[in-house]
Amino acid sequence: MPMPDNADLKLTPGELSLIDRHLREQYRGVFDEQMIKAHLGEFVESAFADNMAAVVAADSAPGETVLDIGSGYGAFVLSCRRYGLDAVGYELAGFEVEISRQRLARNEPAADPAAVFFKGDAGKLPFPDNAFGVVTLFNVIEHVPDYYAVLAEATRVLRPGGKLVVVCPNYAAFRKEAHYHVPWLPFFPRKLASKYLRLRGRNPGFFEDHIYYCSNWGVLNALVRLGMKAVNMDVIRLDHPELFSSRRARQVLGLLRAGHLLPIMKRLLAINLYNPVKSAVTVVAEKKALT
Repeated sequence: MPMPDNADLKLTPGELSLIDRHLREQYRGVFDEQMIKAHLGEFVESAFADNMAAVVAADSAPGETVLDIGSGYGAFVLSCRRYGLDAVGYELAGFEVEISRQRLARNEPAADPAAVFFKGDAGKLPFPDNAFGVVTLFNVIEHVPDYYAVLAEATRVLRPGGKLVVVCPNYAAFRKEAHYHVPWLPFFPRKLASKYLRLRGRNPGFFEDHIYYCSNWGVLNALVRLGMKAVNMDVIRLDHPELFSSRRARQVLGLLRAGHLLPIMKRLLAINLYNPVKSAVTVVAEKKALT
């Protein structure tokens, strides 16, 4: 599948200015200047969104229905729609919903922004059972107190045979905290973590109010309880060389194919799905079809 030209999905200077100001207020004492710029480029604009849209499109039929829970500023939904997918977004923050609707109106004048970008709580989706072929949760469940409830709602609106895509930090890993970007202990005791952030001159308020620990094993266990079958997202990538932007990565993939080593690599990735200390959760889970 050819990559669409998403150049005109870029934000206007006015939108960028508003979002920049909003991010600086939202993440005061959390993000530094470099992190603000990185967040604008990777998540608000479209670098991460384009990559994830390509993965979903490569594994979906044309016109597939997609729900992006926690859709932020709309980049992923807009990218999916460029691939011919029937994608909609659901977001709690009104400011982000409004920006998303403005972007849609500019790029798809015939579309109804209110029918594509919805505002509401991820724990109470207004959609009927079995409504979507794909549901995505990108860096969302670490911000909700009960991520099982959110995964259960996502599963409810997913049709049998549909796929749930989850990406989030793994707080059981030795890694930098995903928002403060400071060294972090696995399941860092929360009171000690708040004191640690203060000692580093950071504002712990965002951590205390908006970050809840999730882990690879925790998410996988929740998906099993919900009757889902999980696979490593990278297994999907191996079947689609066009998803790799790096020339070196495509060359390595070509060598694996030529040496008939691709099945071994897929097996290793399948095992890595259960790695308890990997830095991030990246899972695609399929809802069991009705028998």
